[in-house]
Amino acid sequence: MVLAASTLSGNYLVWWVAQIVALAFIVFLVLRWRPGFLGGKTIGQTVNASLDSRAAQIKEQLEAAERSRQEAERIRRQSAQDVAQAKEEAEGIVARASETSQAIQKDIETRAREEYDRIVGQARTEIDAERRQAELALRRRAADIVVDAARQIVEKNLDAEADQRLIRESVAQLGNGDRG
Repeated sequence: MVLAASTLSGNYLVWWVAQIVALAFIVFLVLRWRPGFLGGKTIGQTVNASLDSRAAQIKEQLEAAERSRQEAERIRRQSAQDVAQAKEEAEGIVARASETSQAIQKDIETRAREEYDRIVGQARTEIDAERRQAELALRRRAADIVVDAARQIVEKNLDAEADQRLIRESVAQLGNGDRG
């Protein structure tokens, strides 16, 4: 009897599983061929529509991702180009600044040379003028000395002939002094 009870309970479980599977199969068939409550569509059509919708959504997302990737690549290329252009501009600015610096330095050197030449020329002119004034003053003083000497001689020697000779010698010496 124990054996019969265990076989009956094992068969009973199989029977219930078979009933549930059969019922599920019937529900499946009803839903498959009787689509009235799914809006006029069969389960297959509903599932296919859902899968198609999901596939379209995934495709759209993939296309959006591809567009985003292409845009990112375009932005990366543009950024690289902008960096290269900025680098070229910076190098150009540095080169122009260097050229400007050299031009300014040359200009300063030229102006300094011109100022030096002007100052030296002015100093030479002043030295020449002072030398001429000194020579003129020296000649005047020499002339004064000659006149004084002549006056003293005239006063001592009232001889007219000796006075004439003395004046001629003094004038000749003064004339030779102008050339030396």
